[in-house]
Amino acid sequence: MNFFRQIVFTLVAVCGLALAVSAQKDDRGRPPKEKPPVVVPGGPKKPPPQNPPKGDDRPKKPGYSWFVQLRDDKEIA
Repeated sequence: MNFFRQIVFTLVAVCGLALAVSAQKDDRGRPPKEKPPVVVPGGPKKPPPQNPPKGDDRPKKPGYSWFVQLRDDKEIA
């Protein structure tokens, strides 16, 4: 009896899934796709920057940094 119940359950599940999949089918069709952009190798390139920053115009970087670590060697017994 248990085997018969499993077979019936499997058959009902397969039929239900088939019905659900067929209900999702779209018969209207899709709109036409747009043409992808054409990329030409060696085509127009971006011009180089006209005036690169020089001297005092460049952003400043830190010359050094400090690191401080406090150490506590006391043990509590």
